[in-house]
Amino acid sequence: MLGEAKCLPDLPDRGVHYLLDEDHGVLSRVYAGQTTRGLVRLDAHKTKKEFWNKAIMFLDNDVNIDRDVLDSLEAKAIDYVREHGSYETDNGNTPAPRMNPYKEQRVEDLHGSILFRMRVLGYDLDRKETTPVAVNTVFHTKKNGVRATGRYNRDTGRFTVLSGSEVDLGYAVIKNQGAVAARRQLFAAQTGKVILADDVELSSPSSAAVFVLGGSQNGWIEWVNEQGQTLDYVYRSKEHMNE
Repeated sequence: MLGEAKCLPDLPDRGVHYLLDEDHGVLSRVYAGQTTRGLVRLDAHKTKKEFWNKAIMFLDNDVNIDRDVLDSLEAKAIDYVREHGSYETDNGNTPAPRMNPYKEQRVEDLHGSILFRMRVLGYDLDRKETTPVAVNTVFHTKKNGVRATGRYNRDTGRFTVLSGSEVDLGYAVIKNQGAVAARRQLFAAQTGKVILADDVELSSPSSAAVFVLGGSQNGWIEWVNEQGQTLDYVYRSKEHMNE
C-alpha cells in the first residue's frame, strides 16, 4: 500500500515514524526514526530493513517541526522504545542531539501526543514485562515437524535453544545474520535435519526460531509452553498479567 499512500496530496515532509513487525496482532519488533522526505523515506527502509510489515508515521511541516525539534523528537522516540517497552528494537545507539532548552516542552508535548495515538492504534510502547514467570520455564516449537526447546531470559532478552533440539537446515535463513552465523559456525556444510549437541544462545526469540526453523519467523508466537501459551502471552499479555 506504500505506492498508494505516496499518491495522497499535500503530505508533510517532516516527522518521526515507527516500523513494526506485526503478525496476527502480535507486535514483536519496533524501529523508530525520522524523515525529512515524508513517505519517500520508507523506500530506503524497504531494501535495508526487511523485518517490518507496517509503518506508522507522524508528519508535519517544517514550521511546526524544525530541525532541532525533529532531531530531539527522534532521539526521545528511540530511547523510549529501548528503555520503556518490551519489544525487540532494530535501533542501535540512541542519538544525542543538542537540545534547545526553549523547545524541550514542545518535544515533550509532541512525544506524549504520539504515544497516545499509538495506544489508540493498539500499540502500547509503554508495555513492560512484569509477569512473574519461572526462570526455568521451557518453551518449545513443533512447527513443520521440527521439535525444539528453549528458555527465554527476560533480563537480557536473549533466547537459548537447548541441546537435543532439531534444526532444519533444509530451509534457508531469511535476513537474520545472527541465525546465519550460528548455523554456519555449528553445521558448516551439513544439510537436512540435525540434532543440536549443545545449548546455543541467540540474541532474541525470533533469531532462535529462525535458527531452528529457517525462513523468517516471529519467535514471540512460535515458542509456546506446555499449556500452549505463546512467549508473547506469557511475558507481554496484559490479560495474563492480571490473572
